[in-house]
Amino acid sequence: MINISQNEFSKRRNQLSKYIDNGILILPGNKSFVRNHDVNYDFRQNSDFWYLSGFNEPNSILIILFKPEIEYIMFVEPYDVHHHIWEGYRAGIEGAKNTFKANKSYPISEIQNILPEIMSEYDDIYYRIGSDDIVDEIITSFYSTQLRQVTGKRGNYNINSNLNHGSVSIIDPIPFISNLRMIKSENEIKLIDEAINITSKGFNHIHSILDTSMTEYDVQVEIEYLFRKNGSRYNAYPSIVAGGKNACVLHYIDNNQNLNKADFLLIDAGAEFEYYASDITRTYKVSKDIHSLKLEAYNIVLDAQQNAIKSVRPGKTLKDIHKTALDILIDGLKDLKFLDASYQDIIENNLYSEYYMHGTSHWLGLDVHDSSPYTINKADVILEPGMIFTVEPGLYFSSRSSFTTHNKNLEGTGIRIEDNILVTKDGYRNMSDQIKY
Repeated sequence: MINISQNEFSKRRNQLSKYIDNGILILPGNKSFVRNHDVNYDFRQNSDFWYLSGFNEPNSILIILFKPEIEYIMFVEPYDVHHHIWEGYRAGIEGAKNTFKANKSYPISEIQNILPEIMSEYDDIYYRIGSDDIVDEIITSFYSTQLRQVTGKRGNYNINSNLNHGSVSIIDPIPFISNLRMIKSENEIKLIDEAINITSKGFNHIHSILDTSMTEYDVQVEIEYLFRKNGSRYNAYPSIVAGGKNACVLHYIDNNQNLNKADFLLIDAGAEFEYYASDITRTYKVSKDIHSLKLEAYNIVLDAQQNAIKSVRPGKTLKDIHKTALDILIDGLKDLKFLDASYQDIIENNLYSEYYMHGTSHWLGLDVHDSSPYTINKADVILEPGMIFTVEPGLYFSSRSSFTTHNKNLEGTGIRIEDNILVTKDGYRNMSDQIKY
């Protein structure tokens, strides 16, 4: 059984001291939300909260005090026998300490009484404004002086650790946590490997049974059945099962059309295992008689993807990986008679973006689009061993595109191929190469 131990969660909390010398970090977990009437949505913990605690119950708040020694406090729902009978077991106040190793724990109902007293000892509050209405109110009510707010910009984080301003400041801690999440531990890698292994069973099954008598929904049911059967309770994201022209909609999730008129079927799906995501895309042939230009376009995407993967090694950046794929796609678009300008003109004016409008890679981990930064202090993140990301070039020829008599047969064709890549000391490991192309 693969799992993250409480020692590893503790190590993660301690690693935050690289960024915080003295202050209080406040991190709310997710709440329960009503789906309809008296039925709630399935609960899934906030990824950052889980990364630091392993605590999988709603309506909880995690506090870490940096003095600079670390004290770990949890506010949780108390154990309740009525709740146990109807909904299930809660760790409660004692479980938060005994099982989840909090130094202190309190009922969540006491947060408004206890938190102000704890905060009064600190000038720096590490908290993302807007993440919890109650905590927002506690902070703004407690301090009568103007608060200085320091936030992180998505994708480009400033993670300088010296933030002693000499006055009360609210500092966004998410950039620090996101930076820690970028390098995966051995256990995290094993969990992502297992998520991908489960995903492979679904994809390889579809590869063996796919035919024009099926619907997109038939494919979704088959693949997700194998996810559940093999230990994944949840998808990492809603499955995209897009036949023919539907593949030109990047996040198509209707999955309700027949495949009898489709040449290709694009499947973008991934199992989640013990909180960790996989993210795989394959474009499979449905028809046995596909126009040669469509096969040529497929091979262009596959060539771009395979060469981009082969370029991965420590010291590179995701921008380098993207450029490797993009250069091959641009050459292919010129061969297909969609582009005839110079390479410089194509790049400067984004002439390729009609046919390739997304990036080649994103981080993968607790979230399918993991929250780690792509730049730090405006510099591209350098690839290091332990980082995991996707490589997923594509080409899309929707009805909005401009066609010639040479390439008109590509109208309504979408192709994307995606694998999950681990950076290693010597280069890379394609974690999903067991999934059939």
